[in-house]
Amino acid sequence: METSQSSDAAHQPLTTAEAEAALRGAEQARASINDIRTPLWYSLALAAWIAPVGPLISLLPDPPLGMAFLLVGMVVWGAGFGGLLRLAMSQMRVLAWLTPRQMLPMAVIMLPLLGAYVALLRVFDLSWGTYPLTVVVGVGIIVFGIYDRFRGGAVA
Repeated sequence: METSQSSDAAHQPLTTAEAEAALRGAEQARASINDIRTPLWYSLALAAWIAPVGPLISLLPDPPLGMAFLLVGMVVWGAGFGGLLRLAMSQMRVLAWLTPRQMLPMAVIMLPLLGAYVALLRVFDLSWGTYPLTVVVGVGIIVFGIYDRFRGGAVA
């Protein structure tokens, strides 16, 4: 059992100067992480991986063979998506998962598209509309990737 009289150096309080230096170091580390920009190749590869999904789904044969192709395709697509994320994160030399700043573009692109699609679906017969939707999302990812790449910050 330890007491307040323990002479263990690990429990000695920091001096004001040491605490300020540690705080400055943590703030610098946070700032350098926040300035990392996703490489442009990632946006292009992600768009190329997402865009053909809708058109390829439209080519599936009727069930049950179509469902088998869909399930296999989902596994292959998910593995490729995970590999793409892993490659980008290793190139950026980050170990953390995506930050809200990095995830926001997908929401900004997807939510208005889905909202517009649902609104149009109530008025028109858009049963074909889900197929080109992934192409539009892919184009949106490219546009954001170019914007993010050239707005400043460190690029991995």
